Amino acid sequence: MSFYPAATILFQSQSSKTRSIIDIVTIINYSRLGALILAGLAIAGQLEAQEDLPAAESETEDQTETPPSSEFIPEAPIQIRPDEGSPVAGTEVNAPEFNIGRHFQLSGSLTGGYDDNVNLTPTGSPSWYANPTGTFGYRFGNARLAMDLLTGGGINYYFDHPGGRYYDPIVYLTFSLAYKVTPRLTLNFLTSSAYESQPEYSTEFTANRRLGNYFRTDDRLSLHYSLSPRWSSVTGYSLNALEYESSAASGHDRLQHSFSEHLRYLWMPTTTLSGEYRFSLNEAEGAGGGSTTQSLIAGLEQSFSPRFRADLRSGIQFRSSDNGGGQTSPYVETSLEYELGSQGRTSSRRSSTGTYIIWTSRYSIEESDLQQRAGRETFRTNLKLNYAITARISASLALIYSHGDTETTNQISSRSLGGSPTENIFDITPSVRYAITQHCAVNVGYRYTEVDRGSHATVLESPQDITSYSRNRYFAGITISF
Repeated sequence: MSFYPAATILFQSQSSKTRSIIDIVTIINYSRLGALILAGLAIAGQLEAQEDLPAAESETEDQTETPPSSEFIPEAPIQIRPDEGSPVAGTEVNAPEFNIGRHFQLSGSLTGGYDDNVNLTPTGSPSWYANPTGTFGYRFGNARLAMDLLTGGGINYYFDHPGGRYYDPIVYLTFSLAYKVTPRLTLNFLTSSAYESQPEYSTEFTANRRLGNYFRTDDRLSLHYSLSPRWSSVTGYSLNALEYESSAASGHDRLQHSFSEHLRYLWMPTTTLSGEYRFSLNEAEGAGGGSTTQSLIAGLEQSFSPRFRADLRSGIQFRSSDNGGGQTSPYVETSLEYELGSQGRTSSRRSSTGTYIIWTSRYSIEESDLQQRAGRETFRTNLKLNYAITARISASLALIYSHGDTETTNQISSRSLGGSPTENIFDITPSVRYAITQHCAVNVGYRYTEVDRGSHATVLESPQDITSYSRNRYFAGITISF
């Protein structure tokens, strides 16, 4: 799913000797498995909250909100795919930290393995591949200015050259900046851009099959203003763009402008209520044309302990297209973040050897990547799990799943399909990492991808628009960082 998280704020009271213990709250019951996971983590977080010592008096703060970004961004590590060194779209930008000084980081990696379907076709196109990559990171923070930069690049080189493609490029940039204009007004800017070939299954801003090299960007600008110790507002603007290099795929190019007004209320030190209005302008090539989407959303952010937090947003969406069609759909977004450890978090970037879980889900109207379609009601969920087995060995699991029901833009297409077509995407990557030294680590893993677009066809669609396929990728690599 494209997922758009925002930072959850923890608050402490000067008069309180111990932290509040919050009962288990069920955020949303998508499935029995989701409910069981949420309940189990709530119990663990409640037990850990009982063990937390009260903060020293000099460390306590007033019950006022720290300016967050316009979207909920869990304090999570930047998610890089271990098999090809590219960031996971929609989850890679962190909120920068103030008063941390300067930090530099350089790293390089070499990964190799076997891919049984490089071109993502129903018949498969296998090849051995090598993936050299390099990254540079810079973090800075003083009392008023904070920034976080990560940029990297590399290639996927295929030894068997399936379909005549020798390599796939990977170049990306993520950057976040926060500036305190006044004690009450904070400016936030977030951007995530990439130039690549492989589709990104975690966002709606790529096609779910190979259409050549493309550029995508997600840029967000917001102003956070503290109206009072308990009330604050966030005014935001975001720009999302997708452009393919090939003229044959230009019909899938996208441009989206979004404006939002977000009002937040600190109900209790661990609970924040919010209300939001969003207005989006969508421009697209092809027969689908453009559209506008309006959203009314209410939110609840809850901190169960310093290591367990959750966020629920729910509302309704209204979409109208340029050709006169319209859709109405519920909107539901959840975020859950849990960290297991004896020490509290000291940085918004977790260590890759820690134990934590990040789970986000969303049900909303998205723009379909099919040229003859209109809106698509989509459920997306993204799970990131990291478990520290020993001080040197850790295991991780990355899971992406989405289910979409697409509305057609004309009666001919609708009759040909016999109803709205569906699309299911499943992408899972388990891996194991072993730290040889503090600066050198090796990893091994497996990635399985399946895209099911059904068997329906129309006279207005090309065969690639209805292609289903699966892929298996086996990989191992080494990373050196400084």
